[in-house]
Amino acid sequence: MARYRKGDLSGKRSFHTIMKSFEAFLETGEIKRIEPDIELAKLMLFDAKARLEIAAELELNEKNSRVIFELVNDSIIKLLEVILLADGYKSSSYESTLSYLNKFPEFSDVEILELEKFRRISHQSRYHGKPAALQDALEIRRVFPKTKEKLIKQIKIRLL
Repeated sequence: MARYRKGDLSGKRSFHTIMKSFEAFLETGEIKRIEPDIELAKLMLFDAKARLEIAAELELNEKNSRVIFELVNDSIIKLLEVILLADGYKSSSYESTLSYLNKFPEFSDVEILELEKFRRISHQSRYHGKPAALQDALEIRRVFPKTKEKLIKQIKIRLL
């Protein structure tokens, strides 16, 4: 996936992108419009927090880097799914879920690309047997606090 920002005079976000847009995922049915589901969103928020607590308690090393990487990556996706559910959407893939980040100007292109890179690493780990390296786990742990803060801010707007 490559994303290129195109400048425009209005100052609004405008992209040329290879990654499908959120709207394209809606058209293909990979994202569906549903009634907002606040109760399910709260349950998913609880799940994301539980995964994070486990990941934070583990001392990172070569042996558990894959587990920690996937716990943190899954937490990011779960937090974003909380927002989707509260906004009345249901996603069927991590890629379509990540496309929703384009709706939030507080996420830069670089941050979205980094999260997309983590999605690809997770996919390779889960479905192709290529484990996440220690460096990948260190990197996602480094990025996560800022990402979490931005997502939690959006969740609070919707759930509180």
